[in-house]
Amino acid sequence: MKKSFNIYLVLAAFATIAFTQSCVEAEDLVTPNVAAPVLVLLEGTSFDAESPVTVGSKFLELDKTNILDHTKGIDSIPVPNLDIAVFINNTDEIAKLITDTSGSAELIISWADLGLAEAKSGNQVRLEFTGTYKNVAFRKYHTVRVN
Repeated sequence: MKKSFNIYLVLAAFATIAFTQSCVEAEDLVTPNVAAPVLVLLEGTSFDAESPVTVGSKFLELDKTNILDHTKGIDSIPVPNLDIAVFINNTDEIAKLITDTSGSAELIISWADLGLAEAKSGNQVRLEFTGTYKNVAFRKYHTVRVN
């Protein structure tokens, strides 16, 4: 009985060591997340093949000073003069935008400029809106489709 107890004790020790080692290795794979410095709101997803693609965007900074006061809450502050780059395929820059005083910018572009020489119903393109605010980079993906 004592031998079987010792075997279980040794197996438990090995399992603990193996579990600890696997946790240490998994931590190396973790990518640190940073909260986006702005709230990005995008509008416009489906367009006719003959019409241009028009995506409205709004960039807001969230002031959380009064988050615990239910009478005030979180305030949304527009971010003016923010430089935005729009990409397709992660590397092809298709537009540069600058937000106005209300934190808005509008992308108006043809399907051909999005890489669809012949836009057909069901085609879609993933857009990537990127920028930097308060030295923190951000990106927001948005898919547009042909009706």
